[in-house]
Amino acid sequence: MKIKQLIDKLNVESVNFNGTENIEIENIATDSRNPNGTIFFGYAGESYDSNKDVKDIYNKGLAKFIISETKLDDNIAHAVIKNGRTVLPKAISALYGEPMAEYRSMAVTGTNGKTTSTYIMDSVFSMAGYKTCRIGTTGIKVDDEFIETDNTTPSPALVFSSLKKGLDKGCKALTMEVSSHALAQGRINGAFFETAVFTNLTGDHLDYHKDMEHYFQAKAMLFTDDYSKHRVVNTGHEYGEKLAKLVNKNLITYSGLNNNADIYPVKYTSTVHGIDAEVSIFGKTINIHSNLIGEYNLENILGVIGAAYSLGIDTDVIAKGINNLKNVPGRLEKYMNKNIIAFVDYAHTDDALINAISSLKQVAGGRIITVFGAGGDRDATKRPRMAKASTSLSDITVITSDNPRTEDPEKIIDDIVKGVVEGSTYYVEVDREKAIEKAVSLAKENDIIFVAGKGHETYQIIGKEKIHFDDREMVQKYLGRL
Repeated sequence: MKIKQLIDKLNVESVNFNGTENIEIENIATDSRNPNGTIFFGYAGESYDSNKDVKDIYNKGLAKFIISETKLDDNIAHAVIKNGRTVLPKAISALYGEPMAEYRSMAVTGTNGKTTSTYIMDSVFSMAGYKTCRIGTTGIKVDDEFIETDNTTPSPALVFSSLKKGLDKGCKALTMEVSSHALAQGRINGAFFETAVFTNLTGDHLDYHKDMEHYFQAKAMLFTDDYSKHRVVNTGHEYGEKLAKLVNKNLITYSGLNNNADIYPVKYTSTVHGIDAEVSIFGKTINIHSNLIGEYNLENILGVIGAAYSLGIDTDVIAKGINNLKNVPGRLEKYMNKNIIAFVDYAHTDDALINAISSLKQVAGGRIITVFGAGGDRDATKRPRMAKASTSLSDITVITSDNPRTEDPEKIIDDIVKGVVEGSTYYVEVDREKAIEKAVSLAKENDIIFVAGKGHETYQIIGKEKIHFDDREMVQKYLGRL
């Protein structure tokens, strides 16, 4: 793509090509620390404004053309735009040939259930005969290739380059987690999904969004004409009902709690081995089996059924895709020894703990022993709520560390302990490995150990350093010593 072709696709305020119109674009750079590129794109971000660097970058010959939010000297080849952070994704998408337009696509947002929903839908797409891309918390999958990421919704460059790579590999279907941060910051502008799913909304990320209303409004953006065609909404929860009232077309509702939705379970059973359910879809029923467990996973399944149905996928294929998924990394991953079962899960909010522990209690033959902590430098308001959730539902709770980052782990635990239910049985162990060892040592036959918070993660963040740590390895290590 030539520079002029890209600029023609963007809503620029002014442009001064200075003879660069027909230069082929090799890449668009955005990092002032590594500015080499055909184009350098400057904008005011959350923590840094690279507009102040663009003149120097151009004069040093590190870029042939500048896009920025500020007017530059006439001798600098540049274009001026407003709200650069929201324009950047459109520019990146255009550079890679707008690859998303070639995909069958599902986006999912919500506080909990995003990752599991994308894995279920990925399995359904595969059963329908598509090669797939999946983007989310556990990384990016491009057919048989895996790319590690740091964010639930990665940078526009990583998203669109991965989708272009997917097309080159023959991929035709996409499932993607979309975070509230990405929506609020405009990081997925230029993306459009055939169908979008809303799972739920509970207290999280309020350090960023400030209150639940702003958090909700960020999520709701995905269900507008800018981002999606079909909208699949869980009306079994307060904010789902609120969103459904805002969506005025192409709406499909689902609920695991009542039959007032378009999709709901007529009947179901959930055991430690999985879920069997008869599901009504606009009055017609299908039977499904899933290896996942718990009522909240049934809700995730219903949301995927709605998304797949909106895409015209046959119900038999949907049922086979659901059945074919064996597990989701770090989402109630099961380990067992001597009739003691341990589950490792990513649950890191009070609502996620309530959902997971409640589901485990339904299938438990003995006690529930929960291990959890709360991340440092993140929303502190949820810490006592998490303690209340765990100590009210579990027979025993072990409170520990979970990515303390730059906060004092003991201070985080002090915040957590404020929410402990009076009279409950709990222990405090700052060292996460010792906390898991403690939980296993307390377990008896038929007990369930629930290790929450990190799930698929293979590290602890202590200070500013990532140290290898995997809950799944620790669980297997200490269960194996029984």
